[in-house]
Amino acid sequence: MLSILIPVYNYDIRDLVKTLSNQAVKSKIPFEIILIDDASDDEFRKINSKTSDLKGVVYYQEEVNLGRSKIRNKLADMAKYENLLFLDCDSCIDSEDFVLNYIKYIGDSCVIYGGRKYKHMEPDEDKYRLHWLYGIKREQIPVKIRSHEPNKSFMTNNFLITKEAFNKVRFNEKMKGYGHEDTLFGYELDKQNILICHIDNPVIHLGLESSVEFLRKTREGIKNLLRIIKINEDEKKLVKDVTLLSFYKKIKRLKLDGLVRLIYSKYEYQIRRNLLSKNPSMFYFDLYKLGYLCSLNDVIK
Repeated sequence: MLSILIPVYNYDIRDLVKTLSNQAVKSKIPFEIILIDDASDDEFRKINSKTSDLKGVVYYQEEVNLGRSKIRNKLADMAKYENLLFLDCDSCIDSEDFVLNYIKYIGDSCVIYGGRKYKHMEPDEDKYRLHWLYGIKREQIPVKIRSHEPNKSFMTNNFLITKEAFNKVRFNEKMKGYGHEDTLFGYELDKQNILICHIDNPVIHLGLESSVEFLRKTREGIKNLLRIIKINEDEKKLVKDVTLLSFYKKIKRLKLDGLVRLIYSKYEYQIRRNLLSKNPSMFYFDLYKLGYLCSLNDVIK
């Protein structure tokens, strides 16, 4: 009845998988938990392979990194049940009824998103503040707000989808690197008129990146946004739904992109210094993203 699918990369998944296995057993439904390690370091492969001893768990290892989209497609192809529950490996289950909460909604919708949240306590090390603050301010969205624009407020860290619906869209394997696979996936669901149902069943995101790495992945994600535009001929709705692209189109129309590019080039050092500090500003983070987009040559017209 339920296939729980987790792509694994350089993270200790033992507690997560044990919790999921125990909850699924208690729910008394047919289930499987499929784990595919995407060419992690040996230290993680050694400890994570032990999860195969748990009830319902199968564990596989890839020798070459497949990437975020391809490995998710492979997990779906391997699943034997119709209902697919995708989870990120750096998740922590926050509810004793997490699996049961999803089971209750099976049959009501083709796609169900449970949400994401972060620990309330600020991280001890300053280098994780930017990612934590961004998560709290931008990704930890209450279900009532998510439900207002269901196909826009979607992330792939914690969602259930029927195999039939998944095969209509799948993850686009042209997307390389990091960022916005969820944006494109949600957009493709919308094109197929598949509405996402939002429920209050979040997981805690544990895998905070250092501020330096988070900024690097932010730049990579912006480049992926441009790849998404190229993949989709009619990008108007996509641009409208992605705040960064929507704002860029507005300043481009007002012929202010040159000014933003100038500000970015002149003050990039000061902006980065703030973002790498213990008190990063979300205003500066938005300016950083917009300035970086404007600085790229291959942007949308």
